[in-house]
Amino acid sequence: MSRVFFQRDLENSSLDEERKKTAWAGVENCLKNSDLNRQMQELLGIYLLFERFFMEESVLKAIALDSHEPGQQCSSIIDDVFFIVRKCIRRANTTQSLDGICAVINNAATCLENDFIGALKGPLKAGYPSGYIDLAQAYNVLQSSIQQGKIQTSDTEQARNNFVVKLNDADVATEYIETLWTMMSEEIKIAFPGLSGRDSEKLESCTSGLKSVGDTLKAVIDFGMQQLRSSAIKPRLHQWVDEFLSLSHNFTEEELAAYDAGETFIQSLIGQIDSLLKSFESVLTTRNYGILVEILATDVTARLERVIRKSTFNRLGGLVLDQEVRALSTYLTGVTSWSVRDKLARLTQIATILNLDRVSELSDYYNPSDTSTTPTWRLSPNEIRTIMALRIDFRVDDIKKLKI
Repeated sequence: MSRVFFQRDLENSSLDEERKKTAWAGVENCLKNSDLNRQMQELLGIYLLFERFFMEESVLKAIALDSHEPGQQCSSIIDDVFFIVRKCIRRANTTQSLDGICAVINNAATCLENDFIGALKGPLKAGYPSGYIDLAQAYNVLQSSIQQGKIQTSDTEQARNNFVVKLNDADVATEYIETLWTMMSEEIKIAFPGLSGRDSEKLESCTSGLKSVGDTLKAVIDFGMQQLRSSAIKPRLHQWVDEFLSLSHNFTEEELAAYDAGETFIQSLIGQIDSLLKSFESVLTTRNYGILVEILATDVTARLERVIRKSTFNRLGGLVLDQEVRALSTYLTGVTSWSVRDKLARLTQIATILNLDRVSELSDYYNPSDTSTTPTWRLSPNEIRTIMALRIDFRVDDIKKLKI
C-alpha cells in the first residue's frame, strides 16, 4: 500500500520525469531498508513455514483418507489434493509478495511430485493382477489356496480395481495440473499487472515446476499402461493370435466354403479382443482406454505379422488373409475415437501382397516415387520379397526379377 501511495503522489506532482525517477528510486531504497520492510519479510517467512506445513500435512491426510466410490472412475484423492494445493496458492496470492507466491508454488510442486505422485505409483508398481490364462492354471492355484486354507480372490479383485483407479487418477491429474497452472497464472497477472521482465522470468521459472509435475504424471501413466500390457494383454493376445499357426492357409474351393461356414480365425480373435476391451472400457477414462486400444493394436499387428511369416499361402489363402486383416482394421478403428490405422499399415500391406493374382501386379500398388496416388510403404524391398515368397504359387525367379 505504501508503494502505491508514494507512486501515485509522485505521478500527480509537478516534477519532471527525470526528477520523478530519482525520487522514486529514493523511495524504493528507503522502503527496502526500512524496519517495516524487515518486519514484513519476517512475517512472510513465518507465514511460508506455516503454509508449507499446512499443505504437506493436509495432502498426507488426503492420501490417508483416500477412498473410492463404486461406479466412479477416480478416487477422492484427486479432488482433495488439488483443492488443498489450489487453496494454498490462492492464499499466497493475497500476500502481494511475488517471492512468497513463488515459494508456495515451489512447495506445491514438490508436494505433488513426492507425496501425491508417490501415492499413485505404489499400486502401479505392484502391477495388475491378470488372473489366469487358462483353466489348468486356475485349477492349480485354487487347489494350492485350498490347501493353505485361504483364497485370495477378493484381494486380487481389489488390487485390480486399485490399479485401474490409480491409473485414472494420474490421467485426470494431468488435466487438473493444466487447469491449476492456467488459472494461477491469470490470477497472478491480475494481482501484479506491472510485472517487470525479471519478475516475469522468476514467475515463469517457478511455474515450470508445475509443468514438470504434469510430465511426471504422463510418465506414470505410460508406466502403468506397460504394466497392464505385460499382465493383461500380451499373454492372452499371443495365445489367441498363435492359433493362426494351427490353420492351413492353402485352401481349395471346398475347404474355403467349409472355413467360411464355421467360426473363422478372425471372428474368434475379434470376439476375444472385444471381450477383453469391454472389461476395461467402462472402468478406464476415455484417454486411458484410447491408449489401451493403441497398445493392443500395436501388439496384435506385430504378433500377426510374426505368425504370417511362419505360414504359407495360396491364392485363396491370400484372399482370406486380406479379408481378415480388413475386418480387424475395421473393428479396431471402431472401438476408439483415436486413429489406429497407422498401427495397421504394415499388416495391411502384407495382406495386400499375399492377395495379389500375379507377382507383376505389385507395380499397381508399390510405387515409392509417387506418394500422391499410392500410400507410403512401410515394408522394405527385401521384406516385400520375403512376404511374396510365402505364396506357394509364386515363382522364386519372378520374385527375384522384381524391380523394387
